[in-house]
Amino acid sequence: MIELEKCKNLFKTYVDSYNMNDDKINLKYYHTFRVTNFCREISQSLCLNNEDVEIAELIGILHDIGRFEQIRVYNTFIDKDSIDHADYGVDILKSNNFIEEFVSDETIQNIILVAIHNHNKFVIENGLDEKTNLFCKIIRDADKLDIFDNFIKMESKIKHTETLISSKVLDSLLNNHAIKDIDMQTEMDYYLRQVGMLYDLNFGYSRNYIKQNNIANKLIDRIIEKNDHENDNLCRIKQKVLQFIEKVN
Repeated sequence: MIELEKCKNLFKTYVDSYNMNDDKINLKYYHTFRVTNFCREISQSLCLNNEDVEIAELIGILHDIGRFEQIRVYNTFIDKDSIDHADYGVDILKSNNFIEEFVSDETIQNIILVAIHNHNKFVIENGLDEKTNLFCKIIRDADKLDIFDNFIKMESKIKHTETLISSKVLDSLLNNHAIKDIDMQTEMDYYLRQVGMLYDLNFGYSRNYIKQNNIANKLIDRIIEKNDHENDNLCRIKQKVLQFIEKVN
């Protein structure tokens, strides 16, 4: 049995113990509900049944529950400098049988926990069953869609930089691959990581959302405006990304 509204209420109660005047806490709180909406819309676009749509929404509500303690203790969203927020979220949900408060079925509990564990990893782990893998893909797409929206809105995220694109990062982007953290060497690489995330979208809904809201153009054009040295490479990257987005599933 799934109790979606109870989960939402328990999540709100959990977050109430943190300082909502903290911009980081506030950002992740509202991010959570936007991602939940994307989870619902993506799963409905796939014609999933009502229970599976609710599972997707539950994963959306809970996917970043580890962020709040990460912010309180470390005051950062950077996992490598603190904790893996996805794995910590799984620990929170397991502790004191918290997840059992709103999901009684152990199979569904496991799907939720595995999807949360995988939502921030570079790739989804191997060996998952088809249904679990599907929910991993849904939350990864939903999370990215809101990240793109926020990155475009937050002007301060992109500052003028004279740094160049590292060779491995450029190679990844021109070959339709996301960027590995280990390959990022410069400020430009960091900005372009957001662009590389476009290659990791799984569903037609997600790519249509990118197209309809002109996100790829906005994202890359803002980066082009902030660098005087990489115009040619950035234009090549833009062409590759737009071609990829056109291939709607």
